Amino acid sequence: MKKTRRIQLITYLNPEIHERITSHAKRTHMSVSKVAERILETGKFPDRSKDQMILHLLSVNADQARLGNLLLKGLNETVDGHVSRQMQTLLGEIRHTQAEIKARIAELQS
Repeated sequence: MKKTRRIQLITYLNPEIHERITSHAKRTHMSVSKVAERILETGKFPDRSKDQMILHLLSVNADQARLGNLLLKGLNETVDGHVSRQMQTLLGEIRHTQAEIKARIAELQS
């Protein structure tokens, strides 16, 4: 896949704005040009903590999926009806939690 050509932009900024951009770049371990590009694209400074929250929620969602799969396996091997109903209830709660996690991720990404 061919990389898109990038064009250099030379601009003059107030010292305060330049300081904000460079300090934000240092804090977030991003280049100054990447911070400026993100500001122009989104209208705000990039938020690294938001990216970390999304990764954490994705990890929790994966754990929920693994737990759900184990419960399904247990349901298939269980003969006791009472235990089966409890496991089905728990599986429903896991699926509901996964849907909530996905909704939160979508909110954070927008």
